[in-house]
Amino acid sequence: MKFNHIVTLGLAAFVGFSLPADAQDKKIDVKAYYVKKAKEEGKNKSGKLSAVSIVSSTKPGTFVVKLNEDETKEVKIKDDYSTFYVITPKELVEALRLYAAEDFAPAGKALHKVRKQLENWRGLPEGPYMRAYRAEVECAVRQLDFAGALAVVNEFPKDIEKLLTPQDKVMQSAVKLLAGATREGGVDPTKIEDGIKTVMDKLGSAVTPAHYGWMYFALGAAYQSTIPADQISSHNIAAEHKVNASKAIDAFCVAGISTHGAQMQLPIEAMKRAQLLLWSMPGVQAEVKAYGHPTPAKFKKQSQDFQDAVTLAYMLINVYGVEAPADSPLAKAAELYVNTKAKK
Repeated sequence: MKFNHIVTLGLAAFVGFSLPADAQDKKIDVKAYYVKKAKEEGKNKSGKLSAVSIVSSTKPGTFVVKLNEDETKEVKIKDDYSTFYVITPKELVEALRLYAAEDFAPAGKALHKVRKQLENWRGLPEGPYMRAYRAEVECAVRQLDFAGALAVVNEFPKDIEKLLTPQDKVMQSAVKLLAGATREGGVDPTKIEDGIKTVMDKLGSAVTPAHYGWMYFALGAAYQSTIPADQISSHNIAAEHKVNASKAIDAFCVAGISTHGAQMQLPIEAMKRAQLLLWSMPGVQAEVKAYGHPTPAKFKKQSQDFQDAVTLAYMLINVYGVEAPADSPLAKAAELYVNTKAKK
């Protein structure tokens, strides 16, 4: 799937690639960096700009570079181009490896600690501070800790906001929508719709499938919050809430498809919420009670809500490996799908 390719590229960008062995610093893990608008004053024998290693950057446009083993120098961005190498802190490499292994709880804690330690890198575009920042936000979202993700976003230093890429701005906006929609008491869905429209109008070309999915998860949560919780838990949504329930289901399905890929925490949560709403839609439980001996022909005559609830339950358990007790609503719904296909 396209999203798998994006995740693969994203992880490759986070980790970077190693320099030849003879160019590596023996004490610190050195990763290759890309060509940036900066210039070293000295030139090599060929007259071309020499490559140097950036060791810190406290403000945009100003770098401290390592000229040799004992000498560093502060340089500013010039109009010419020169190849620079970032000396990546070992702690960041280890934290990103936890992230890549989907060990999100310890990865998030490690990234938070590393990000605080990397304050003197914050002025470097795409440098260690920015990499730690993005990954820490991702860790929180993957754990469905949207309030935690918002806290990281709100901590971003004001003095380097110019370094935010359009995609960073989309990520921040998506997190704000997620946190607002999932807070206690919910939020008016129109506010989330307006927020999505604003992002798409201003930054549409920078919106990734994942961040699009984050925003639609927020929309689904907002519509879900308009339905009394006891009606959902008792699987008996009143007819007056059917329209908003349908809008929530549609939004969660968009979120599930858009975020589907190597890291399935958010899409699975979106699909679980959609299935629960489908199972609770008006009339579905009456269909379940009257269903009787299941047959394929009978299944096809059931409402679309019934069919979708049963099919999605089966997928969650048998395709995505969601664990559900045998007496749980999810398992009971999945059984109807299995029986329908198995019995003639």
